Amino acid sequence: MTTLQTILVTVLIAIWLIFSVVFLITAIQSWIYDRKREKREQESAARDIEYRKERDKREQEQAARDEEYHQKRMEQLNK
Repeated sequence: MTTLQTILVTVLIAIWLIFSVVFLITAIQSWIYDRKREKREQESAARDIEYRKERDKREQEQAARDEEYHQKRMEQLNK
């Protein structure tokens, strides 16, 4: 091989190696970010469920208070 061919082959191998390393790093980062996103989504879903339970509880308590108020108000008006 001539010197020019040796240099070109070396450059091509170096470029291929750089692209391979970049691809590997990108794949690892994507995997890590996907796991973090899944964890965030699960935590968000758990918070949403807890929020809905608390909201339903508050709505039921408010409905009970409203019912009690209206019954007392009707008793006062009927007197």
